[in-house]
Amino acid sequence: MVKSNKAMRNNKDRAGPSVFRFEAQLVRHPKRADQGGWGLVNVPKSIGKQLRGMTTIEGTINGHPFRAALEPNSSGSHSLRVNQAMRRGASADPGDKVQFAILGPEPEPKLPADLRVALSTAREAKTLWGDLTRLGRLDWMRWINSAKTPETRARRVRRTVEQLSSGKRRPCCVNFYEFMLHRVGEQ
Repeated sequence: MVKSNKAMRNNKDRAGPSVFRFEAQLVRHPKRADQGGWGLVNVPKSIGKQLRGMTTIEGTINGHPFRAALEPNSSGSHSLRVNQAMRRGASADPGDKVQFAILGPEPEPKLPADLRVALSTAREAKTLWGDLTRLGRLDWMRWINSAKTPETRARRVRRTVEQLSSGKRRPCCVNFYEFMLHRVGEQ
């Protein structure tokens, strides 16, 4: 059973993704019930349409942040596997109703001038940047943009170029949970 609560909150006046909120019943995953208590949640069709093309979603389940795969299901919508860690964090068991807040599609991140200049001087880093997924680029941008001082931001830009040049595809220190909690909470 799925109940849509403020299924979508438009934020045209704010930067960043929309937040989709709904309540759903956590059911036992039919194929993975014996593998650590996996659960399954069906995403409302109206929200699934808005998430089309997204394979990894970010959000919260009962306030616990997660990043997980979104899968098409036989009803023409999408399902979300809820693993044991997600269930523990959300204090939820199969049969429970859980509250979801899912971040909607985010536009391709705009490359800020300081990072664009830094990448222009490092061919390997620029090449790898172009090969990253949208989510990979978002992680780097979130890490850089979360700096609280200009000095920290400059250091993160330098470190981004160094790490990309050495082949690292993800920043070591980004706290995407903090980003999600901030985005979900402000809407």
